[in-house]
Amino acid sequence: MGRKPRLEFKGAIYHVIKRGNNRDFIFQGRDDKESLLKYLQSVKEDFPFNLLGYVIMNNHYHLIIETEDKPLHKIMQRLNNLYSKDYNKRHNRSDHVFGARYKGILVMDDKYLFSLLRYIHNSPVRASICQNIAQYNWSSDRYYRNNFRELVHIDKILDMFSDNRKIALEEYQRFMDQ
Repeated sequence: MGRKPRLEFKGAIYHVIKRGNNRDFIFQGRDDKESLLKYLQSVKEDFPFNLLGYVIMNNHYHLIIETEDKPLHKIMQRLNNLYSKDYNKRHNRSDHVFGARYKGILVMDDKYLFSLLRYIHNSPVRASICQNIAQYNWSSDRYYRNNFRELVHIDKILDMFSDNRKIALEEYQRFMDQ
């Protein structure tokens, strides 16, 4: 029996989870994490989408993606393919980097979106990698806290907190630090 087709449509928001093969570490250090971010930016340019949040752990990553014209599976295929080839080349290996297909969970409402963003930003704290969210450099939290608009589309979520950016940033920090 084949896999069930994914429910994908333009403008949908997804929580994407991708793990290393056999749950192995696929982000050995700074270079690997920077490589994934570089490929995220590259894929965004080729297949426009809004990256609303991310966290890169040692053996997996989480993304919050709002699609535009290209379906999620095309975005993920390109991202994982680029990263895998680069990872194998840099680490002088040739095996699978990622395990089974990615999980793409449809985000149905704003309440879930807020709790999801807090959940992924808290992943390093839950894993005892750091004491608080703001200490971890490999998540989109720093984009929100510092009002950076480079890779991450922060406006959608911050505007939900308040139309006033200063208040939105304060509310965001309060919400994340709860």
